[in-house]
This record gives sequence, structure tokens and C-alpha cells, in this order.
Amino acid sequence: MKKSTLSVLLLFFSGILFSQSINVNTTVYTVPQLVQNVLINSPCAQVSNFQTQGNCGIGYFSYTGSPVDFPFQDGMIIRSGNANFSSGVCTDTNLSSVCSSTGDAELLGISQANGNTGSINDVSFVKFNFTPFTDNFSFNFIFASNEYGQYQCTFGDVFAFVLTDITAGTPPQNLAVIPATSTPVSVTSIRDAAHNDTCSSVNPTYFDKYNLSGVGAPLPNTRMNMRGYTVPMKASATVIPNHNYTIKLVIGDYNDTQYDSAVFIEGGSFNVGVADLTHPVGGGETDNYDLLIINNAGVCAGDTRVVSTGLDAATFDFVWTRDGVDLNIDAPSLTISQPGTYCVNASVSGGGSCLQTDCIVVEYYTGLGTNTPADMVVCNPNVNLTSQNSAILGSLDPGIHVVEYYFSLADAQTSDNLIFGGTFTAAVGTTQIIAKVINELVSCPEYVTFNVIYGVCTIPTVQPSDLVLCDDASNDGVEIFNLDVQTPVVLGPLNPADYTVTYHLSQLAADAGTGAISPTNAYLNISNPQTIYIRVVQNSDTAVFDTSKSFLLRVVARPVATSFTGTTTICSGSSASLAFSGTANATITYSDGSTNQTVLLDGTGNATVSVSPTVTTTYSLVSIVN
Repeated sequence: MKKSTLSVLLLFFSGILFSQSINVNTTVYTVPQLVQNVLINSPCAQVSNFQTQGNCGIGYFSYTGSPVDFPFQDGMIIRSGNANFSSGVCTDTNLSSVCSSTGDAELLGISQANGNTGSINDVSFVKFNFTPFTDNFSFNFIFASNEYGQYQCTFGDVFAFVLTDITAGTPPQNLAVIPATSTPVSVTSIRDAAHNDTCSSVNPTYFDKYNLSGVGAPLPNTRMNMRGYTVPMKASATVIPNHNYTIKLVIGDYNDTQYDSAVFIEGGSFNVGVADLTHPVGGGETDNYDLLIINNAGVCAGDTRVVSTGLDAATFDFVWTRDGVDLNIDAPSLTISQPGTYCVNASVSGGGSCLQTDCIVVEYYTGLGTNTPADMVVCNPNVNLTSQNSAILGSLDPGIHVVEYYFSLADAQTSDNLIFGGTFTAAVGTTQIIAKVINELVSCPEYVTFNVIYGVCTIPTVQPSDLVLCDDASNDGVEIFNLDVQTPVVLGPLNPADYTVTYHLSQLAADAGTGAISPTNAYLNISNPQTIYIRVVQNSDTAVFDTSKSFLLRVVARPVATSFTGTTTICSGSSASLAFSGTANATITYSDGSTNQTVLLDGTGNATVSVSPTVTTTYSLVSIVN
């Protein structure tokens, strides 16, 4: 069945948040119960012939904390010593213990095949027979050891998952290996030099937590009473459905009985043939979660999705339903093309009590609601496609929607050959453009198509200068501009009777010939500076036009003098200081009644001059200029 995560907010008014840790119990389940009810948890599992060694090293573990802190909620623990000593937070005690006092020839051979010459001691193992119903067999595990840190350079306790096809008589294989290698997982094959720098790191990306501080004391909020452990890994193999297999889950101390190691096997992950509806998520991986829009896993409109039980068609009969209606399909997989709740009943062919059921909910995205814009008719080969963004998005929030542009649908679908920045140089004629609209919260993009139509422009317009006005006394950055003064400049030597010039507030409006400013001789700017876009159309052929020119409206702030002070009485022959304040870097002109003088205010808007009048003199402010 589908998995779900429940988030609970716990408030501790004492201000202390106590961490959750692993709890181990070696008596609550027998070994057959651990395998059948915890590891496999399937009514159809065919398991038998249980064998064990080191009973105190085998137990059930559970964890009630957040999966972020430890990913397995329960399962089986096998330790080269007393499994109960792995319970609780790390106290760095009970590091060593003995359960079986016995070695294992098979595990010794695996150790020696990888260059280890020491003995294997205090071995704990679980071994049983099983019959798979699928061609894929796997389970998840975490390896932990008290040798991490102090002894990780030299002592590699060994564990193995030895799989043997009894029916085929093929040689056994060890599944407890580092992914994509044949190297067994151990302390010496997965270690981080950060915890012992006398030897180098080996596969450090697979090491997860070290529970001791730099001074050797246990860290707070640890998940188990062991010194270190790896990230979750998957043991897997291709098997032959309905063959008889044995699996031996075994671990032992290397060269002594000190500093135990353990392996944690996730409950429910031991897959020997459970009806578990999965679907591809990319990269060859599959997922068994519902395909819900709320989880951003919904199916895109028009797409199909194959869901599979993973079960062997030769062993099982299948009944598929959608929203309770029988689809009359007897197959291990189903191609879905519409929303609904899909369920499968899988029963062993020929009868029997093995009946498995699983369901998956499938939702389809209904679309983002994009718009198809009008074709772009341009007279300038340097095309900026981003001017189409607002027309394409319409009422969609541009904060979470991205528009990308491509020359073909195939490129858009694979995100290849993006038109970088949305700009390109158009060739004469018509160029098809594909706009890909991506919602950052939704996995399904949408595609719209339009054309860029470019012809050789024959209107030799002239680039005008910006229009600049000095602000009035309000200094609000707004003034009335006469745009008509730009018309003869733009046309240059062209006959104004042959052309129509209009002014627009955006490049898109100028290109489309919409939203012309009126009246043009008394336009009140709405920003400072503001860009005005020019459209020039040939009257005899309105398909010939030019929108390549624009200019700025700039309102320059009026400078002000805020103060003019000085000494009012001085003795004959003395000097007086005149202090000016106003707009920074402005030039002030002042007069002594007969002659004008100037002074430049500094970056703080201040200046001081010294004067030495020989008679009573009145100084006055004449002007301030920016």
C-alpha cells in the first residue's frame, strides 16, 4: 500500500526537546516472525527452513522519531554481540559483547577474498529459504560499528548477505557490497578521515553519522548506542521467479571479539514478491506513491503512465479496476491514460490463499491557462522574444511562471538549444517560435506557437536625443513634455507627408501599433526617467514600419538653496564668512551689490567663502544652478 508521512508539532514548555532513539528487543519476535511479519510482511511470502546463530545478537528494532534523523522505522538488527546494547542514545558504553563465541567459514572466505588475513569471531546470522515471485529481489540496510573512529583504519568487522539459487545450483553471491562494486561493506571500505586522520577516507559519501565529539565524548541527540553508521543502502539481485533460494544474513568480529558491529535491515523492504504498484519517475527509478497533483506527481495532460505490480505473470492472475469498475485486464502492468483510483488484485494461479491488493490514485493536470500571442511583425532583425511574455502569461503569476523560447517543439520538450535570453537575429521571412511555459510548482510545462515575421526595413529613421526638462518648484519629477519636437528629428530628410510617427509606452505596443500616446504635445511622464518607443509607418504601405528607435524623458530636479548666512558686523579691516547650503554640487551665484561671484557647493551641499568689505555691504543670493 502507499506510504504517507504524518507531521506532528510537539511543544515542550520546559524548553527541552528530547530526541528519539532506536529501541531493540530480542524477545518480542521469534526469528521466523521477524522474517515473515517484519522484513517481508506479505501473506504470499514462501519462506522456510530457518537457521540462526548468536540468538542474543538478533532482534527487532523500532524507531519513532523523524525519518530525517533515522530513515528506518523498524526492522531486524543482527549484531556481532548483544543486540540490546545498540538501544538508546550513544553513551559509548557496552562497546563489546559476545553472543555466539563461534566463527563462520563462509563469512571467513568472503573476508579472506578481500585481502583480510585475520579470523572471524562471534558470528551472528539468520538463514532461511524463500521463493521469489518477481525477477527483482532487494532490501534496505544500514551498517553500524563501534570500530568507527579509533579502529576504522585497521579493523574491519565483516558482514554479508549471501544469496544462493538452490534450484539452478549457481555459486552464491554476496549482496552486502558498495553500490556498483563487488567490494564488501565494512568499516575499512566505508570511512571518513574526519574521525581518524591516520588513514585516508574510503567511500566517505556512504558514511552518515559519527556519534562521538572531537574529544571522544558522545554527542547529544544521537539515534543509537553505537559509534558510527552508514547511509541507507540497497542490497539487490536479479532472481528467477519460482526458484528456491537461500539468503544468509551474517555478521562477525574481525580478528577479535571486541568493538561490535551491527546491520539494521528495514522492515517491509524485503521484497520477494509483493503487489506494490510502482511507476517510473525518471533516471530508471520507480516510485510507489500516488500520482497526486498536490504532491507535484500528477500526470501531464495527454501523457500516459505505466504502473506495474512487479509480479510474475506466470504465477499470478490479475484483476484491474478503475474507480471500482473492472477493466477486464489480466496483466502485471497497466498503461494509464486518465485519472482515477486504480486497484489490482493479484492471486496465485490455480487458487490458494495468497491474494494481494494494492491501489494507486492518479490525477491529471488540467493545464496552466496560457495564451497564444499574435505573430511578431518586426522591422528590426534583432528580435527580443521576451516582449511576448505578458501576452503569453495573461493573468498567470510571472513570479512562479517562466517562459523559455525554442525554434522547435522537440527542442522545447527536451530543453535543448534554448534561445538564450529570448533574443536572436531574425532572417528575412517567417520564423516559427515555440514558447515553453514552466510553472515552478508544477511538473507539466505548456507550449504555445507563434511566428516572427521580418522584412527588410526601408525607413532610415534617425536616433533622437533624450528630452530633458528642469523640474518645477514642486520637485516631484513630473513635467509636461511635447513629444512632437522629436518627429522632425526622427524623420530627418524624409518627407513627413509620407510617414506617420506615433509614440508608445512599450516596445511591444510599438511593434503591434497599439496604445499610441495622445495628445503628443502635452504628455505627462509617469516615471523618471521614462522610455518612449517610436513607431514610424510608411503611409503608402503600412506593412513597412520601423520601431527600432526610442528615447528617454528625463526630469532634472530643480536645485535649491536652503540657507545663506554670514557675520553681520565686523571691524574695519577684518574679514567675514558667508555660508551657503543647498543642493549638493550645485553652483551658487551671489552679489555684493555691484559684482556677481560664484561658489560651488560640495558633495554635502555646503560651501563657505571669506569676504573683506571696506564699507557696509549687502550680499544677496542671485541664483543656484545644477
